[in-house]
Amino acid sequence: MQSASVDRNIRFLVIELFWAAIASAAYSFAAAYVIRLGGSNFTVSLITSAAAIVNMVTTIPFAALMERTANRRPWLFRSLIAFRMMHIGLIFVPFLPYWQAEAVVLILLLANVPVAIFNTVWLPLFADIIPIQRRARLFSARNVTLGATMMAATYGFGWWLESDVSGFPGNYQLLFSVALITNMLSTWYVTRMEIPDSPVDVTSSIDRSVAGMWKLFTQNKAYSSITVNTLILNIAPWAAIALQPIYFVRVLNATDEWLGIWFAITNGGAILGNLFWPRLMEKYGFYRVMTIAAIISCGYFFAIGMVPNLTAILFFSLFIGMVNPGIDIAHFNILLQVTSSQRRALALGIFVTVMNFGLMVSSLIVSPMIDLVGAQALVIGLGVIRLIGGILFVVNPVVVNDTQLRRTAE
Repeated sequence: MQSASVDRNIRFLVIELFWAAIASAAYSFAAAYVIRLGGSNFTVSLITSAAAIVNMVTTIPFAALMERTANRRPWLFRSLIAFRMMHIGLIFVPFLPYWQAEAVVLILLLANVPVAIFNTVWLPLFADIIPIQRRARLFSARNVTLGATMMAATYGFGWWLESDVSGFPGNYQLLFSVALITNMLSTWYVTRMEIPDSPVDVTSSIDRSVAGMWKLFTQNKAYSSITVNTLILNIAPWAAIALQPIYFVRVLNATDEWLGIWFAITNGGAILGNLFWPRLMEKYGFYRVMTIAAIISCGYFFAIGMVPNLTAILFFSLFIGMVNPGIDIAHFNILLQVTSSQRRALALGIFVTVMNFGLMVSSLIVSPMIDLVGAQALVIGLGVIRLIGGILFVVNPVVVNDTQLRRTAE
């Protein structure tokens, strides 16, 4: 792509995320919404696990379709619009006489069908439209935008939910109405991006059977290693999606206002992290930086488990907010590097499916594990698993060439 087109796309990628981040901040209260609608711990865990099941079942078929499709723009736009419009249902859930919490789960589950289509186009897209030399800075800019916007929005939304005179559920209904509007603004900027046709291998020798996908997975050692390592590494944050609201709200009696402050501080930490991690990556390479960040990230789970104090947890959240960009920016770039352009859609589809399997299992075990060992002990256990996942990137390395990135920095 021409430099002007790349610049234009980068600008739109940052602007669209600003609007999407406001919606994400609103939907980050979905678990608290379910709890206040009377949902059980198991229902809360279903928010994540049900979505993972849908993505796990649908991603590979959609990825196989996209691998044969050069013009993916219509799929990208229509799936994104469908996904975001389906969230309208969250506004009307309180009018149901029964099964309100379960209805929220059902809406979020169904919305993940278009999400699966969207991701099969969106994830490989970055490799097609953004040269590797500009990816770290772009992801940093997007993450800073995401962090700054969510920091302000989550704090504001938390304050609103706690102080709104209309009370529950009117405060949540207005919250999700705002999210719907900002999501549509984000979608408008995505539709303005210049997206070229994707590389397509039209040869008849491509094997997309189960055996063919297994061969694709096993023949690329770097690809299979990053998949296995990431699966173990992410068990902790996946489980934490369901566990943290339960731990904070039910065990530590956190209010909506505190949740807003917690989200804001975590995203504030992400802003700080995105300011220095890309520079370290340009100097030392993606892989080394990601491995160090992955190992030290386990400290967050040990800290919030061993010090069950809401004020202290806010400081620990600042720490993990700063560390996570060091993992996220580098990891996605490495994943794009170890997949070929012609097979990238299906390779990323397989990766996403494996990750969604891990997400589903991690979410579903939260409720029974809380009953078995308690929420606090479970948080500490997740710290152990996170540490093991970080060490895996040392003992089962992903061979990747960072020479081009570092040469550009010099």
